[in-house]
Amino acid sequence: MDLKMFTACLIMTVFLIKHSDAAITQWQGTQADGTAIPAFTAGADSDQTTAIELAEGTTGTLFTLTATADAGTVTYTFEGSGNPGSIADSTISSAGVVSLASGQSLDYESGTTSYIFKIIATSSSAATDTGTATLTLSITDRTLWTQTSYVACLSGTSMAAGASIGTYASTDATSTQTVAFTVTGGADQAKFAIDSSTGALTVAASNTLETTTKYVYIVELTATITGVLAEVTTVYVALACSSGAGQITALLGVLLMSVLPSLFC
Repeated sequence: MDLKMFTACLIMTVFLIKHSDAAITQWQGTQADGTAIPAFTAGADSDQTTAIELAEGTTGTLFTLTATADAGTVTYTFEGSGNPGSIADSTISSAGVVSLASGQSLDYESGTTSYIFKIIATSSSAATDTGTATLTLSITDRTLWTQTSYVACLSGTSMAAGASIGTYASTDATSTQTVAFTVTGGADQAKFAIDSSTGALTVAASNTLETTTKYVYIVELTATITGVLAEVTTVYVALACSSGAGQITALLGVLLMSVLPSLFC
């Protein structure tokens, strides 16, 4: 073999070796709350694994994964069984965002408390330049309210101590769990009391709600189960608020009247 032939063979060999290795060298990402995903454990052929936890009831973005490539841009797809139960949107954005699919939920009480996602990153430099990330998502139990906020639209202009505002209770507990309800915040929390077992909200002793003071009172309630993440909801108690078709109009009016003084003081 002459020198030219040897040189050509050497160059081809180096080229093949270089391009036979996966161009995906590293994975990284963030969880739904913006915190960094734990470092990936490297495996063969750029296959890497990690695990995260998300609270029950998380919506929207579940996590974001991006891959580092030797060259070119990277696109992302789920491996054949890498989107269990189609819990996530079937399409992963170019930024590596994985979102909860429409109509799906992370429900701890459903019995499925973890999902194993497998995502393939492909470099535009070569279709064979790929890497796979395996991410186990575990769901942590959380006490959920049926709504993140409520409006109590009351027709009266005054509510005396002991008057009922309504019952606000979590329906997410299992048969073996006991929920405790407490008043924990809000600008007017001192004016309210709640039954710790039923969630019945009333005007607290020695207090009254009057439109001469304000039209909208705000209180935050917390539902707690031992060993489970607590959850907070907000109740807006609106006085002189008509019912029926005029409810929304009246409520917007009283909210505006409540907010305006703080804007100009």
